[in-house]
Amino acid sequence: MAEQKSLILEPGKVIRPIIDHDGVRLLAERLYGISVLELEELNGYDDKNYKIIEDPNVKNPLITNHSPHGYVLKIMNSVDSQNLDVVEAQNEIMNFLGTRSVCCPKPVRNVFGHLYSSERVGDSQHVVRLLEYVPGVLLKDAPHSDQLWYQLGEFAANLVNKLEHFNHSGVVSRQHIWMLSNVPQLEKFKYVIKDSERLDLVEEVIEEFKYAVIPQMEELEKGVIHGDINEMNVLVGLKEGSKSDYRVTGILDFGDIQHSCVVFELAVAMTYAMLVSGERAGGVVLAGWSVTRRLPDHEYRLLKTLISARLVQSLILGAYTREQDPDNKYVSSTEKANGWELLKKIRKSKPDPDNDCTNWKAIANDFLTRS
Repeated sequence: MAEQKSLILEPGKVIRPIIDHDGVRLLAERLYGISVLELEELNGYDDKNYKIIEDPNVKNPLITNHSPHGYVLKIMNSVDSQNLDVVEAQNEIMNFLGTRSVCCPKPVRNVFGHLYSSERVGDSQHVVRLLEYVPGVLLKDAPHSDQLWYQLGEFAANLVNKLEHFNHSGVVSRQHIWMLSNVPQLEKFKYVIKDSERLDLVEEVIEEFKYAVIPQMEELEKGVIHGDINEMNVLVGLKEGSKSDYRVTGILDFGDIQHSCVVFELAVAMTYAMLVSGERAGGVVLAGWSVTRRLPDHEYRLLKTLISARLVQSLILGAYTREQDPDNKYVSSTEKANGWELLKKIRKSKPDPDNDCTNWKAIANDFLTRS
């Protein structure tokens, strides 16, 4: 267990790869034989991600099935790059889901026939992978409707169901600072919250998680989960023949896969839905989930704490990463989406069925009745 501990982010560590566009082009050419025609940096938290369109005039005998929409070159952060078992699990989970009608990226073999390699980038070692680019509209950029949030809940539950048959040692042994089970580890990072009122809120949530969730974790249903179903990792597309009716079509970014409590998957999906569309969206996500998977009462009662904990996790680690990497705008997304206001609202809500923004079960039942 001591070895796993060292693979969790520690304060003060700069783990994001430092590389320029010329360096990315050289990696793509040396590892995959790709001559880059267009290069665009995509969002990334601790990793670096680049969309690549290859030059069609330069023949590449190394890739026989060319991806029509281009590729994503992923350079993983230095901490996750140490855990090659997890890297292999991520590749396998994408291939596993791809054969089970789940639209997600597909890893591409490099010139050595491998699905990844460890490369010196800047002053540290980083895992480099190439994935086929999956086209689509990100959930954050589509018009949001109850129907779409319902589908997100349904999609998340179906994903858990499909992953019941996935097994890999890299997922089982995984430890990561973004896992909800590691919320107590946020104690080490809370110094980045300078506002005393916000710090009180953070400490309240971490303490509540310790006494309300940790002792119950052994009793909660376990499984392999994606771990980060949010508006930037979900793809949507227009329903055939419609100009405004969007449907969930696929899932991206398997960087947070883990074997953990299944209810964590639901809590994370609800958190980000509410950040985008308000508290009601959480109840509609719950409706979609409940139609596909049963949610026991003792797990439902933990949702308020779990959602609060995910908000705190995102706000603290966002502030910490911004302090380390001031140019990274992506890490502020929860704060910009009124994460603090949502957290305050959830924490202050009263256990009054008629005036409680966290009565997600009532919202779910209302939605299902009207539908």
